[in-house]
Amino acid sequence: MKLGSCGSEMGNVRRCIAHGMFVNAAELQPDGSYLALDTHQPVSIHPSSVLFQGKPAYVVFNELLHTSRCYMRDLCLVDADWLLEAAPEYFGRKLHPSKS
Repeated sequence: MKLGSCGSEMGNVRRCIAHGMFVNAAELQPDGSYLALDTHQPVSIHPSSVLFQGKPAYVVFNELLHTSRCYMRDLCLVDADWLLEAAPEYFGRKLHPSKS
C-alpha cells in the first residue's frame, strides 16, 4: 500500500477527526458559550488552546478537564456538515448547519 500525505489539505484531516470523534462535538451558543452536543453540558475552551480567543461554531474535543468550569482540551475546528455526514441519525435534530 502506498503511503500518502494530505500535504496542505488539512480539511481532509479535520473531516476525518470529525468523523471519528463526533460524540465529542460542541456547538457555540448565541450567548458565546459552548454546549456539548451529546450531554448538553456547558463546556468552555481551555485558556491554553489556540482557539481560546476565537469562537468557532463547532469543535470536537479529546478530553474534558473539570475544574471550576468544564474545559475542552485538544480541540479541532470542524464543520457541522461533517458531523451530519458522520452520524446523520445522531445529529439530525441537534445541529444548526448554517452556523459553519
